[in-house]
Amino acid sequence: MIKTFIHKISKNPGLFIFLRRILENNFKGEKEVLTEHFVCGPDERVLDIGCGTGEFSVFFNLEMYTGIDIEKKYIDYANKNYKGAFLVVDGTKLPFTNGAFQKIFISGVLHHLDDEICGRVLDEARRVLAQNGTLLVMEDVNRPKNHFITRLLHRLDNGDFIRNKEGYERILHSRFLIEKTFDMQSGLCPYQVFILKQQAV
Repeated sequence: MIKTFIHKISKNPGLFIFLRRILENNFKGEKEVLTEHFVCGPDERVLDIGCGTGEFSVFFNLEMYTGIDIEKKYIDYANKNYKGAFLVVDGTKLPFTNGAFQKIFISGVLHHLDDEICGRVLDEARRVLAQNGTLLVMEDVNRPKNHFITRLLHRLDNGDFIRNKEGYERILHSRFLIEKTFDMQSGLCPYQVFILKQQAV
């Protein structure tokens, strides 16, 4: 019942992002990762897969930024509230050429996807990532040390595939080189962060 109510809230982009800002301390953790570990050059093209409401678009050169999401309501909200290119796109079928982006950003997306769909999204990300490009992944993570409030939030989350660190590593390592991984806390929400590179051909 509560999960159904939360699902309904998620259909209202303005309300959903407002509640997420409260739960995640205004995304302090994500913002620190972006500013410290994912600095983009002015000429680097950035793809934000699962951009949602466009919250993190402001960290990039908007002339080089493209945000995509499968939910039209979120894209409409992003186009109304932020500058940049926001498109309704299925992450398993990206309409971009091979190697089109130097940087790709995925945050809070993969835990909504089962292994098969997750793999298809990552295969497409690998295809459109430039050979010397970087992929940043930040995902909700199950940890033994998680607080009981965090465990409750995970049970109420719309994503049914919150994995542990090893679960994410298994999916990512088969497609990318894991350059660095570390945990990050965003308010009440723990994340696992991965900085990835293209595997050598």
